[in-house]
Amino acid sequence: MNPNTKKIILLLIFGIFMFVLSSCTKKQTEETEPLLKGVEVSAAFPIKGRMTEYSDLNANTFFLYQEIIRGTFSGFVSKTYKNLGDNVKKGDLLFSIRTKESSAMDSTNPGNQFSGLVNINAHSDGVLIELNYHAGDYITETDRLALIVNPSSLRIMLNVPFRYSDKVLMSARYSIKLPDNKIMSAEVVKKIPSIDPVNQTQSFILKPVTEVKLPANLNLIVQIPLQTIAGAMALPKAAIVTNETQSEFWVMKILNDSTAVKLNITKGIVTDSLIQIKEPVISESDRFITEGVYGLPDTVNISIKK
Repeated sequence: MNPNTKKIILLLIFGIFMFVLSSCTKKQTEETEPLLKGVEVSAAFPIKGRMTEYSDLNANTFFLYQEIIRGTFSGFVSKTYKNLGDNVKKGDLLFSIRTKESSAMDSTNPGNQFSGLVNINAHSDGVLIELNYHAGDYITETDRLALIVNPSSLRIMLNVPFRYSDKVLMSARYSIKLPDNKIMSAEVVKKIPSIDPVNQTQSFILKPVTEVKLPANLNLIVQIPLQTIAGAMALPKAAIVTNETQSEFWVMKILNDSTAVKLNITKGIVTDSLIQIKEPVISESDRFITEGVYGLPDTVNISIKK
């Protein structure tokens, strides 16, 4: 055999051997190397329904009926007949006041028969919530001695920014949130025809629908509905992603069981748990990532939790 021919045959055999060896190695690697797993996420479908946007406005309690007990002359308090927090009936004796003239006469004429005592009585029923003077105190004319309030006259003063004043309707009932997170209901009974010059708010008076025992000057939150949309498409808040300045919002839409893409959105009504998607149009059959959405690229391989 020609040496050159022999050399060519050996090279061909070596080449075939290397090809076969490379194929076997690649196949073995493919069989043993695990497939790349996508990012594990949770998914949910949009929720379609009626959504209402609320504005939380500040309010405080006050008593509509109250009696301020004032001094009508100068003198000394001889005795107080009620204590702070006592229930008071109309006609009950509250104070005995000795005029300063009588006190002066006693000091110069011990045998003076003129007592100079004047009694001050309550003119209404209620609770004594303010008691500013006690026995021995000197009072002057118009001094505020005490305050009686009628607990059944509890009202709520709601301060509404003027741009929302047309949303508060007479005789309408609204939810009131107390500091302890309890919810009560109150009805609008009066609209005050004036505007606060500093805050540009208009005041409304609300009456509790059921009798409640609350103190005066308690801060409350009144929920006023601004708009209601029927058939709104919404996603859980956890599905919405935003940038640092909260100028852009997006979601991750699932195209199939293994791929999700970024979808820029325009938000609508926001509730405690849901956010309306105004744009683009989405359907109830679409799926979106709700858990594991933060930090994902525009397109990503995913694995949906079962």
